[in-house]
Amino acid sequence: MFKAWPIETVETEFRRLKVLQYLAGIPGYEAAASVMRLHCGRIGVPTNADQAVAAIAWLDEMELVTTRDYQGEPIARLTNKGREVATGATSMPGVIRPDP
Repeated sequence: MFKAWPIETVETEFRRLKVLQYLAGIPGYEAAASVMRLHCGRIGVPTNADQAVAAIAWLDEMELVTTRDYQGEPIARLTNKGREVATGATSMPGVIRPDP
């Protein structure tokens, strides 16, 4: 029998993927949490400031991004491992795998 995931879990894992994909597609592979929050909202993943910061913190913990602080806001930079997850070359529990 298929086990349903709570929508919050799906949304969180999808948000993490979209953050990685956004970083993979911009020059410098780096962006602030506020920019990623806006991007997620524009692509249909409702994201508040706390959710954006939590996504970045989790991705940093998993070594998919590195972070630094600028005037109290986290800035995330994509790692090679994060790029591999963003493209689907590798998978990471906690991040939805991209469509082929």
